[in-house]
Amino acid sequence: MLPPRFCGIKRNNRCGKEGIAVPTAYTEVYRQTRGGVHLLSRTRFATLKPKRGERAQGTIPVPGVDPPWDLPAFVVRGAKDGPTLAVTAGVHATEYAGIAAAIHAGRTLDPQALRGTLIVVPLVNTPGFYERTMYTNPRDGKNINRVFPGRARGSASERVTHFLTEELFEGADAYLDLHGGDMVESLIPFSLYQLTGKEETDARSAELAEALDLDYILAVPPDALRGGSYTAAAALGIPALIAEAGQQGIYDSAAEARHARGLGNVMIRLGMLDGTEQRYGIPKRLARFAWLYADAQGLFYPSVAVGDLVQSGQTVGEVRDLFGKPLQTLHADVSGPVLFLVTALAVNKGNPLMGLGTEEPGRSRAG
Repeated sequence: MLPPRFCGIKRNNRCGKEGIAVPTAYTEVYRQTRGGVHLLSRTRFATLKPKRGERAQGTIPVPGVDPPWDLPAFVVRGAKDGPTLAVTAGVHATEYAGIAAAIHAGRTLDPQALRGTLIVVPLVNTPGFYERTMYTNPRDGKNINRVFPGRARGSASERVTHFLTEELFEGADAYLDLHGGDMVESLIPFSLYQLTGKEETDARSAELAEALDLDYILAVPPDALRGGSYTAAAALGIPALIAEAGQQGIYDSAAEARHARGLGNVMIRLGMLDGTEQRYGIPKRLARFAWLYADAQGLFYPSVAVGDLVQSGQTVGEVRDLFGKPLQTLHADVSGPVLFLVTALAVNKGNPLMGLGTEEPGRSRAG
């Protein structure tokens, strides 16, 4: 194994654009041990078992779910041994840019140019996709990204997340979950990973977040999002990230390209592909989200836009009733950028309205 190495700011032929070394060779056993147990990197997903230098694709039924819940999947196994990167998209069915980028990667990546294995599940929430269901899936009404690692005998969503945890995350060397703004969400591109307290896992997650080349990086505490995909993978000791690009339930080719570029950079950083990372900036690191919620049902009138920098105490919006009477004035409780903003006029009590990024430590309440 040749793990990621750091070098100085000076560039050389073994360092990435920002002076961070890119691994150049791997053995078949990339993540050699976890808990003292010798492990091999995963090279298959359920019944998809390509040989070296080949691609397999197909739909995989989730066990025990009726009516059937089928997951489209690609397994691209490189001609040479190396790490395994697991990728999901479409956990939320109307976040289209990530879905499109995942399909493109699974379909077009050349196995002959690859070291290791890329496993892609480009659409997790298949029941919600053609119904254009926002946030949840229509089978059990649950948000899939709140029920990981799931249960083998649970609801439909819980069985899906249990299946992915056991059949996709386990044995992967890194995990990337592609997201974006749902139908009523505007956001600025950012990546997110959980601080686990495990030095090696956290360092690798931080490196991969940088490689994604999104505008902001949030390294959040374990309580920031319970039941999330990346938290389940991180609990297994796997470097795991969420990448957010695209917004408002729109298929946007520029956002798709942003996801695709980040995915390519991650594979270069892991040593799965040769080449130079395409980097267009240095992401700014933040400590957590600070969420603002609706105290009452009403109409939401934000006074800031996504990407704006706000100051603690600044008025950032208002909730009014149907006659225009103010019900709630929202004030920023931290200073930082507006990363997430609800764009719907209609809001319900308890809905998250805005997510501010901050460098200030503290407790995150998930949106």
